[in-house]
Amino acid sequence: MIRFVRPSIAILLWGVGTSLVASEIVWPTEMDRAIALTPAEYLQATESRKVESGAFGMVRDAGHRFHEGIDIRSIRQTKSGEPVDLIFSALDGQVAYLNPKSNGAYGKYIVLVHPRAELPVYTLYAHLSSIEPSLKIGAAIARGKIIGVMGHTSTGSDAIPKDRAHLHFEIGLRLADSFENWCSTRPEYGKTSNLHGVWNGQNLMGVDPGPLLTHSRINLLDAIRNQPTALVVVIRTSKAPDFVSRHPALVSGDVGKAAGWYVEFTWQGLPKKWTALAANSPQLPQGRWSYTAIDYQYRNLLTLRKMITPDAKKAGETLIQNVEILLSNGR
Repeated sequence: MIRFVRPSIAILLWGVGTSLVASEIVWPTEMDRAIALTPAEYLQATESRKVESGAFGMVRDAGHRFHEGIDIRSIRQTKSGEPVDLIFSALDGQVAYLNPKSNGAYGKYIVLVHPRAELPVYTLYAHLSSIEPSLKIGAAIARGKIIGVMGHTSTGSDAIPKDRAHLHFEIGLRLADSFENWCSTRPEYGKTSNLHGVWNGQNLMGVDPGPLLTHSRINLLDAIRNQPTALVVVIRTSKAPDFVSRHPALVSGDVGKAAGWYVEFTWQGLPKKWTALAANSPQLPQGRWSYTAIDYQYRNLLTLRKMITPDAKKAGETLIQNVEILLSNGR
């Protein structure tokens, strides 16, 4: 069993002030950052009316369902109660994906990528009533630019009434460019196509945007890298996952001679640190991959997130899926 070092308070403050490099970030709705001092002031609760249900984490279904981002409430509506809040790009970046149809849990949504940030993260803006018509995939976009209007679009059991309209906002990393290879092995995609390509929510892994939005400047590399390690996975593969080439700042060791990887995961399933292992490393697993250690202070969250089984003896379905996606570009 690997012994973990508890993260310091300074590290848990998202790396603020730990680097001279920082990205400028703006609030993605019309709500004034100066007003949104606490989660209770900016989060939109679900039908439970519990403020925490609009936050990031295991906050849905009495703590048994994961919420990837935060839900920012509306502050401006028509007389009939429809939201009219403008939505803005939070960071300088590029338009990566536009979904103008309400054909899933996200409803109408936009994904932006931010390649010039300290770490190339994505931001996602969901449940929009409309998308700015001038937006084109691949176009550069400045922070603070209008990209849409808040709404309550969604489908199926995730329908949202207008009195709970909000912006679902995410910041995170894409697991794999080869996500559609993984989809091709899944029976649930046999009759219906993957409508959103690599920007399918199953391929996106977020961090809590709340602490990031409370600062006008933030080092995004520190924000990811300084997340506490909750679980370790060791992978044997002669071909590096494409995640490694897209996020070299999260990688250490001799990548060119790697026969496998020692990967540190957050409790929610984000592979936040990769260490290359040589072919003679005793840490390499007998099979393709195995998880080798957990930090027991996160055991409850890891279990609820289905990263591990309740007895902590096996990988859970979320961890299995995330590793399969990461390795979907070949052995």
